[in-house]
Amino acid sequence: MEKTGPARRPDVATRHVLATTTGTLYTAGGLAVFLGALDDPAGSLVLFAAAATALVTGAAVLRWGSLLPLSWVHALVAAGSLLVAVAVVAAPDPLTACVVAAVFTFVAVDVYYYFAGGPALAQLGLLLTAGATALIVRGVPLGTTAALLVVLVAIAVVVGDLADRASKASRDPLTGLLNRRGVDDALDAALTEAERTGTPLAVALVDVDRFKAVNDSQGHASGDALLRAIAQDLRRALPPTTVVGRPGGDEFVLLLPHLDDDVAAAAVRAAHARVRHPLSIGLVGHLGGESTGDVLHRADAALYEAKQGGRNRVVLGDAASQHLSRDLATALEAPAGSGLHVLLDPVVSVGDGSLVAVEAVVRWDHPSRGSIAPADLLAVAESTGLVAELGAFALRTACAEAAAVRQQQGDDLALVVGASGRELVTAGYADGVLAVLGEAGWSPHHAVVSVAEDVLEVGSGAAVAALHRLREAGVRVAVDGFGAVGSPVTRLDEVPADFLRMHPSLLATATTSARRRTLLQSLLAVCSSLGLVAVAQGVESAEQADLLTALGCPLAQGPFHGRPARAAELLASAQRADGSTGAPSPSESCSEASLSSSSSSSPSSESSTGLRYGSASPA
Repeated sequence: MEKTGPARRPDVATRHVLATTTGTLYTAGGLAVFLGALDDPAGSLVLFAAAATALVTGAAVLRWGSLLPLSWVHALVAAGSLLVAVAVVAAPDPLTACVVAAVFTFVAVDVYYYFAGGPALAQLGLLLTAGATALIVRGVPLGTTAALLVVLVAIAVVVGDLADRASKASRDPLTGLLNRRGVDDALDAALTEAERTGTPLAVALVDVDRFKAVNDSQGHASGDALLRAIAQDLRRALPPTTVVGRPGGDEFVLLLPHLDDDVAAAAVRAAHARVRHPLSIGLVGHLGGESTGDVLHRADAALYEAKQGGRNRVVLGDAASQHLSRDLATALEAPAGSGLHVLLDPVVSVGDGSLVAVEAVVRWDHPSRGSIAPADLLAVAESTGLVAELGAFALRTACAEAAAVRQQQGDDLALVVGASGRELVTAGYADGVLAVLGEAGWSPHHAVVSVAEDVLEVGSGAAVAALHRLREAGVRVAVDGFGAVGSPVTRLDEVPADFLRMHPSLLATATTSARRRTLLQSLLAVCSSLGLVAVAQGVESAEQADLLTALGCPLAQGPFHGRPARAAELLASAQRADGSTGAPSPSESCSEASLSSSSSSSPSSESSTGLRYGSASPA
C-alpha cells in the first residue's frame, strides 16, 4: 500500500495481510503460553490470563482487523511485546520463562515486516527492552538473555530484508510507485476486502495529457522528470491510505479504499488541482460482485470520457449507469432471457422498392426496467467500456438473423452494422469483425460497417486505420447521419467510405421547402462525383419516397419502407410487398449495376437505382 513520506512500510504488508498475520500470531502466541502454563497450573494463573487475552485478541483481529485504522497495528505490536513480558515475569520458574520468551520471536517477525524507518526502530527497541527486562527480573542468566536478544534482532532484520526484496519486485524504479504487478496485486486485495466487508472502494485511471509532446520536444529525460514530479504530487495530495501505482508509460492508477464515490471524487479533484501538469482522470466506485476486469473497464470508459471532453478533467462514472452496466455485462454473457436482441431494419432500392440490405439494430427489453432507449443503451455501453462487446453481440446475432432473410432474398443481400468511435479504436476491432463474418459464412463483400460522421472529427488515426483494414478485406464503409448541424462537405474527402447515409433532417422538409430540396439534390450530385452511394434515412411518407425517386437517390431507409423487425416479420412484409407490386428480388435488381469507385453515373441516371450495398472492390 502506498503511503507518503520517506519511511514507507513494505508493499507486501497490505491491510488484509496485516490483519491476517497479526491475528494468527496472537492466536499462536496465546496457545504457546497456554501450553507452557500446563506444567504448573496452580502457579500459572497469570499465564492463563495472558493466554486468554492473546487468544481473544487474535480471534477479534482475524475477524475485524482489516477494518481497523493502520494506527492500531502499532498498538497491537507494542501490546504484544508487553503482554509477553508480563507472561515471562509471571512464569512459575526460569525454564517456563524461557519457553514463554520464545513468543517474542512472533513480535520480531512483525517489526520490519510491518514497519520501516523510525517506527520499525521504535518497535524493535521496545521489544528488546521488554524482553531483556522481563528475563533479567525472572532470574534468567545474562548469557541466555543476550542470546535470545541476538536471535530476535536476526529474525527482525532477515524478515525485513525479505519483505523489502518482495516489495521492490512490485515497484516502478522510475517513480517508486507500484508497477503493473504491484497494482494488480493491490487491486485484487482491495476488491477482496471490499467484497468481504462491504466497505466502499473507488478506482481511478490517470492519463498524463500531452505527454508525448513533452518527450518529443524536450527529450525523454524531461519526460521521466515529469512522471516523477506527478508521482510525488499525487502521493502528497491524496489521502494516506490511497494506493498509487504506475503500470507503465504515462498511466497511473489510484485505489481509494473506504471512500464512497463522492468523497473519493472530492479527494481526487483536490489532488488534480495540485498536480503541476494537466491530467485526465476517470473515477468509478466498485460495485458488489464486480471483477477486477469489470471495474478497470468502467474506469477506462470514464477516462475516455474525460479525454474526449477536452482533457485535464476528472470524470466520475454515473452511478445509475454503473448498475445498468452490470446488468448489460451479464446480458452480454448470457443473452438468452436477458431481453437483449437484434432487429433488422430494411434498406430498399428507391427505383423498385426491393430489399437490398438489412441493418442490425440492437434493442434491450430489461427484465425489471422495461425497454431501454437505444440512445441510453449506447450511452451505457460507451460510458462503461462495454461498447466493443455490444458491437460483437450485434454482429454475431445479426449474421444469424439475416441468414434467413438472405436465404429467401438472395445471396447479394448486404448486412449493415454500426460501429462507434470507441469501438473502432479497440485493439483488433477490424480482425474481430472479419472473424465473426467468417464464422457466420457471411462474405465481407456483402457487409457494411456504418460509422457516425463525427467519428472522423475526433481525428483518430486508429479509427481510420481500422476502416482501411476492413475495406481491404472487402467490407464496405458507410458514413452515418451526414447532413446534421456541423457536417462540413470537406470531411467527405477525408473518409475512407463507400456510402453516405443522409440525416433524416435533410428529407424532413424537402417536400415543402424548395431550398431544402435543392440542398438535397446538390448533396446527391456531390455523392455521385465522389463515387459515394447515397442512402436517404428517415423516409416516412409516399411523397418523400416519390421525391427521392425523382431526384435519383439510389437507396432509402425509414418507416415508410419498413420498421426494424425480426427476420420472420421482415420476410413476411417482403413477401406481401412482392405480391402486391411485382417488384423484382434483390438478386434480380442487382444485375443492373454494382458499386465501384469508378462509377460516374449521375444521381438521376436510371442505372443508379441498381447500386448495391455489396459486391464491390475497394475504392
